[in-house]
Amino acid sequence: MLIDTAHITVKAGNGGDGRVSFRREKFIPKGGPDGGNGGKGGNVYIQGRNDIRLLKKYRAKTKITADDGDNGQENKKTGKNGRDTTLLVPLGTRVTIHPYSIVLDIIEEEKPYRIASGGKGGKGNWEFRSATNQTPREAEKGRLGETVQITFELRLIADVGLMGLPNVGKSSLLNALTQAHARVADYHFTTLEPNLGTFQKYIIADIPGLIEGASNGKGLGFQFLKHIS
Repeated sequence: MLIDTAHITVKAGNGGDGRVSFRREKFIPKGGPDGGNGGKGGNVYIQGRNDIRLLKKYRAKTKITADDGDNGQENKKTGKNGRDTTLLVPLGTRVTIHPYSIVLDIIEEEKPYRIASGGKGGKGNWEFRSATNQTPREAEKGRLGETVQITFELRLIADVGLMGLPNVGKSSLLNALTQAHARVADYHFTTLEPNLGTFQKYIIADIPGLIEGASNGKGLGFQFLKHIS
């Protein structure tokens, strides 16, 4: 079994601010309040895809944000809502959402899961009018979008695992059998994470090179051996 992990920070969009404005038209010198509400911040979703390599991009980009909502406009116009963001992960990924300790198992492609909610837009001064206050000069700030820490863990069962000492040709064998593009070089520890390839209907995994004492945690032993069970 291969275990692939990634850790990212996710932030939903902030809500837009409400607007303070007043109607100004010819022949209407004392128009009432017309400041619109701010738009809602974008949500962040997770959705499964049948691609085991999707987690790689979250090692390079560890902070994901959705768009903020636009501020309210005059003439009672609500600001545009922020665009949602959807994170694609391989089917079979376990998603842990901190600090809530919520755990999701992504097992189907169709259903997106919301993991961070966008902030609500602030009210414009149009919303604060009353019988005793015809010209309110107050508006609300948009609320902040939710921020969460996400851990992805993908457990993938391979049919064959290539194990051995560093620099003995495991990656070259994987490339020859599967037309994978595992990195190959004439020095130890070229492979620092498992590489995968398919041969006919079988999944083959190239496990990073092990050294003597790996089972006792020597070097990166535990980190590499966690992929084998």
